[in-house]
Amino acid sequence: MEPRYETQTLRKDQEILAFLLVHGAVRSAGLALQMRRQELNLAAIIVFMFMNSAAIAQPEAIRCLPPEVPATDLPEAVLAEYRAEIAAEFEAYFAAVSTHIACLDTERNRALSEAHRATEDYSTFLNIPPVQKDLP
Repeated sequence: MEPRYETQTLRKDQEILAFLLVHGAVRSAGLALQMRRQELNLAAIIVFMFMNSAAIAQPEAIRCLPPEVPATDLPEAVLAEYRAEIAAEFEAYFAAVSTHIACLDTERNRALSEAHRATEDYSTFLNIPPVQKDLP
């Protein structure tokens, strides 16, 4: 082979190699970017699921809301004029109060059951013998 052809072949091989390296690097960068996006999306989904499950797992802070007592600290003329409406408000209040008391009874029973289970769990825990640790 002639040196001129070898030089041309060598240059062509170098160009091809350089193109492949650059093309591979660009592909790798694109793949890395795509993987980074997938990682960020996955992280966002995990955070959303954690927050959502944490919100769902939270116990209700107030289980039994008391009804609002109707107002009677109004002028006598207003009380006399709206007597029927105020009486209806009181009837609705008494119906709601009985529902509220039933809710409180249910909540009391739930809390007592939970405390009973906790007492049993604690008793079981106390009956587990401690692990003997070797002293150094």
